[in-house]
Amino acid sequence: MELTVLGCGDAFGNDGRNNTSFLLTEGDESILLDCGASTLIRLKHEKVDLESISTIVISHFHGDHFGGIPFFLISSMFENPRKKPLTIVGPEGVAKRVYDLQEAMYAGTAAKTLEMDLTYHEYKEGEPLILGDKTIKAWKAEHSPPSIPHCIRVEWKGKTIAFSGDTSWTDNLIPLADGSDLFICECNFLDKVSFGHLGYSELLEKQTLFNTKQMWLTHMADEVIESSDSSFNKLADGLKITI
Repeated sequence: MELTVLGCGDAFGNDGRNNTSFLLTEGDESILLDCGASTLIRLKHEKVDLESISTIVISHFHGDHFGGIPFFLISSMFENPRKKPLTIVGPEGVAKRVYDLQEAMYAGTAAKTLEMDLTYHEYKEGEPLILGDKTIKAWKAEHSPPSIPHCIRVEWKGKTIAFSGDTSWTDNLIPLADGSDLFICECNFLDKVSFGHLGYSELLEKQTLFNTKQMWLTHMADEVIESSDSSFNKLADGLKITI
């Protein structure tokens, strides 16, 4: 299985990085973990066939994490009409959030999404969501409450990928990462400790709590990107990781 980093930037595009989105690929099928506003551009840059993406999993309702869905859908409706089913998974209310965002960004197109072979599923904390050969688990994250933030874990084809979403410290990160093949953890700050995001120094103190084969940092501000400390792997747009 391969993970392609479509975007690992924060909401402000520090270091010119694209919004959060990770492409998991095994064989001829792919899953998107988050779909920030710049995702379609990055998918085209990587020459990814949108038909190969069967599932989009959203961690929370902020534009740099799910704002790319309207672009994905208009391409799938008008540019290259989609023939395969698409599943979108997210927190409570995901269907309405996507519908409302679609209509806000491309007025008149939301109703057409109802004609697509498009299915929505809501995950719930502590309840595995089984979709064919995929199992999605979610834990509450400590971030902007209106965005309904979650940490998410995808188990697929014998591999486990854990993603913190946006969050400040929560003990939920420990079971999230436990036994994972890959743990993607946000790290917006260097030394600062603030609600909503994690700090590098904070993670250094906690790193022994994470039972994972490999851990990579994402959603970094410039000060984290530019830090010379190499205790953690740092993601970059375009990076490909074998899992």
